[in-house]
Amino acid sequence: HRFVGYLEETACMTYANIIHQIGTPGTPLHAAWADLPAPALGKAYWKLPEEAMWVDCLKCMFADEANHRDVNHTFATMKTDDPNPFVEKHSHDAANAWRLEAEGRATDVGCRETLGTKPVAN
Repeated sequence: HRFVGYLEETACMTYANIIHQIGTPGTPLHAAWADLPAPALGKAYWKLPEEAMWVDCLKCMFADEANHRDVNHTFATMKTDDPNPFVEKHSHDAANAWRLEAEGRATDVGCRETLGTKPVAN
């Protein structure tokens, strides 16, 4: 877990650099991505507004990587018989997913053909 935590730290530094470059006029990434709209899949996955930009997706990816980093470093400090400190949050997330599924609403992001679920009603 420690090694993966360090890999995730490297990913965080990479995302931070990319986000900084996009926000810095005169850089190649600013020219290429500053005005790039977020893809539909990114907006759906992270529940971003319609006007979201690509950099907003990158900020969400950065947050995901930071969470992975923290989880892995936490696990690296634990003994093998320590209780998982993340179970409660994930149990809540799972309960919400199961409720949506029971209501016949999709919990996926556009993979209805493979999951056999209906789209979430707006």
